[in-house]
Amino acid sequence: MPSTRYRMAVVAMAALGAAGVARFVDSSQASTGQREALPAATVTPADADPSAGAPSAGAPSAEAPSAAPGPDTTPAPLDTTTTTAPPQIHATLSPGDGEVVGVGMPATVTFDRAVGAADRPAVEARLSVTANPPVEGDWRWITPAIVHWRPSAYWSPGTVVGVHSDLRGLQVGGAQGADERTVQFRVGDAHVSTVDIATHQMTVTSNGQVVRVIPMSAGRDRYPTHSGVHIALEKSKLVTMDSSTVGIPRDSPGGYYRKVAWATRLSYSGTYVHAAPWSAGAQGERNVSHGCINISTADAQWFYGFTQRGDVVSVVNSPSKPLVYDPGMADWNIPWDQWKAGDTAR
Repeated sequence: MPSTRYRMAVVAMAALGAAGVARFVDSSQASTGQREALPAATVTPADADPSAGAPSAGAPSAEAPSAAPGPDTTPAPLDTTTTTAPPQIHATLSPGDGEVVGVGMPATVTFDRAVGAADRPAVEARLSVTANPPVEGDWRWITPAIVHWRPSAYWSPGTVVGVHSDLRGLQVGGAQGADERTVQFRVGDAHVSTVDIATHQMTVTSNGQVVRVIPMSAGRDRYPTHSGVHIALEKSKLVTMDSSTVGIPRDSPGGYYRKVAWATRLSYSGTYVHAAPWSAGAQGERNVSHGCINISTADAQWFYGFTQRGDVVSVVNSPSKPLVYDPGMADWNIPWDQWKAGDTAR
């Protein structure tokens, strides 16, 4: 039998439209690739014998066989799974690393989402406070997102305090703990001031010694200054005071909107020690403010320079009780046994 040689002709066809685009997407990036499909091979005789290949007269014609279909080259769809990362919970520690603070300053951990009561013991187990010299102390939740650690009595000047938080791997509600943090701060001189509502005087001490007695005017009967131990939270050389932020309309008889100099903040409910030249005649004589401690500009500037964050300002002889949910009054107006026994937050 004579041999037959065949030639394979492979015709390439662009498959940009026919084959499509396979795409895979994960949670952080997407990659795109293309695959081209090749048509089936077509086989044709190269040197066919004419006598063998041509049909005889009168014989039925034979239809040339079609090429066998090629494999299906359409890319199979890829399964994609999108994984959503769980929300995270982070902690911010205060005071800041290296800060020098007053004897009333608590160690504070603030979370960027609320912590439910059931999760708080597990969170507390990831927090620690060390002190040199050592002191007794404990945590108390002030709000669902803020927990304070304070010693049983005011810090001793010179104490070095370390605060550590490690939330990594901890499940807090529907959130995942995300970080580990450490700060170290130092306690400075013992600055304790006493504001006497009855005598209209503020007595300022440092390490037990009186350094200045300042005539002042506290809150009038309608807006009394809250009693109890406050701590200095922050201070500003100039602050805008707006009565509408504490529920007093600006255009009401008791309303105000003014710039105030040398302001030392004692609470988030609006109490400051600040310069008040407009009430100079009442300072040392009667109480005319909206709850702040009004003193002269010279005394306010001196007190601003003297004060450390966490210094103690104790208000006595006021009929208004302290607000224990306010960070400025949250720590030292709760007896130690009660502090250890429960939380302010619900």
